[in-house]
Amino acid sequence: MAGFLDYLKPNQSALGNILKNLGNIAKFGMQYDDMVVRNSQAIGKTEGYFFNQDGNGFTQNDAFYWTASYQDTKVRKYIAYFDRDYIEKRNYLRKFSLNGEIEFIIDTVTDESITYDDRNYFAQPSFINLDLKDKIKEEMSTNYNRLYNVFGFQNSVLAWQYFKQFLIDGFLAFEIIYDNKGREVIGFKELDPASLQPIVEKVGENEYKQFWIQYPKNPQMTRKLTNEQVIYISYAKSNSISRVSYIERLVRSYNILRIMENSRVIWNVMNASYRLKFIIPIGSQSPQKAMQTLGQLMSNYKEDISINDASGELTINGKPKVQFYKNYLFPEKDGQSPTIESLNPSGPDFNVMENVLYFFNKLKMDSKIPYARFASKNGTPANYQISIDQLERDEIRFEKFLRRLRSIFQEILVKPLYLQMCLDHPELAKDKSFKANIGLNYYRDSEFEEMVEMSGFSKRSEFIKGLGELKVKIGEEEKAYFDNDFLIQRFLGMNPDQIKMNQKYKEKEAKAAEKPKEGAEGEAGGEEAAGEEEAPAVTL
Repeated sequence: MAGFLDYLKPNQSALGNILKNLGNIAKFGMQYDDMVVRNSQAIGKTEGYFFNQDGNGFTQNDAFYWTASYQDTKVRKYIAYFDRDYIEKRNYLRKFSLNGEIEFIIDTVTDESITYDDRNYFAQPSFINLDLKDKIKEEMSTNYNRLYNVFGFQNSVLAWQYFKQFLIDGFLAFEIIYDNKGREVIGFKELDPASLQPIVEKVGENEYKQFWIQYPKNPQMTRKLTNEQVIYISYAKSNSISRVSYIERLVRSYNILRIMENSRVIWNVMNASYRLKFIIPIGSQSPQKAMQTLGQLMSNYKEDISINDASGELTINGKPKVQFYKNYLFPEKDGQSPTIESLNPSGPDFNVMENVLYFFNKLKMDSKIPYARFASKNGTPANYQISIDQLERDEIRFEKFLRRLRSIFQEILVKPLYLQMCLDHPELAKDKSFKANIGLNYYRDSEFEEMVEMSGFSKRSEFIKGLGELKVKIGEEEKAYFDNDFLIQRFLGMNPDQIKMNQKYKEKEAKAAEKPKEGAEGEAGGEEAAGEEEAPAVTL
């Protein structure tokens, strides 16, 4: 069974085949060479952190030395297992994400990042700068579609849900499951990222390999997985001072906003009824007896107002309804009776919303979502600006932020796709350009993105046309100063794949134009011959 500690036993044919086939595949996106660690002269951030923490240090022969060095030179991901407070923090962030304002922000970012087409695909493999044969590209597309379906993305919004979970938790982890022969990816299993610890061990005389230990402190649950069996995604960079997940940045501004809203509600509730002043005569009672009498009165007439942050329910003395009148009964003794006076409420005017709006704007700023995406004061959101010269700076910054999120999330499909292609074509494992350029093209908001793209394309075309009309005099003849191909490649913004595709269509069109011409020449020749044969029979 894949993943157990006895994975190296040769009599386990299924797992042995998996390790044999995956052993020759380079690490995802990198070629792990122990010389990188051996030739390094400095102490990395991870090495220094654990060296100072333990105080004992380590040598180059220690397994932990290779693990720490591998983190500093290759992985550079934030590992949840090493954060002792992460489990508690994750539980808090999950509850925090259920608040309406936070859920709206998360859904907005997720909707902008994961957009489905008519076939329920949110992305397609990218072939930019990949010099591959058409047959391999077709096979790559076939494998991608199969893996997309195996992951369960085809008939559900699971990708959207995983992206939302990534924004909340800051981590995603999956096991890549192979068939018995170890030649094909057949499934994925979601793992708890906090249970995985990366290590690097020596598996040969001069060979080191990365593994993932799952639940290392629980012998009954401990599993050992190769790097090719694990997808591990982290929002933060390793050993850097940063937030673990996206929504962690929203905690402070939201909590302050909630305090401002609650204070406004409590103030309005408290001042919805009269505030009364009681003067209670104590007569000849002793001070101790008088204090007991006043304490009893205070307990009878006090009001305890509280708001449930999760549900928004307000209770007064444990009751969900606000009382609009009260009856007060006091005894009279020896002509002495209590005095009750109403108190005028004083304090800030909570009909003014500036304070609440200020912290709401702080929440919007921390979310990185453009202000236009939120409803304005009258409840109507602003319209999109589809012209580039009218596009707000916030929209451009937001698009860059989404690209960063997509670049992290794409590993969920790119890594198994890369591994599957290397299993099918072992020569690709040695092709560094293939590993460096494989990626995903995400679908975008079609209406907005296409209008902006067409607007930019049109303006770039006009600019290129203007430059193409510049002339330079060479002798007595005027010629164009710029070459059209140079202008198109420099300013039109087309990627190499699009340029190649356009060239193929031009060649196809040229071939199609040659065929009718050849046919027309043949028909014309036949007509001339027929005319020559029939000419004697014509009488004028």
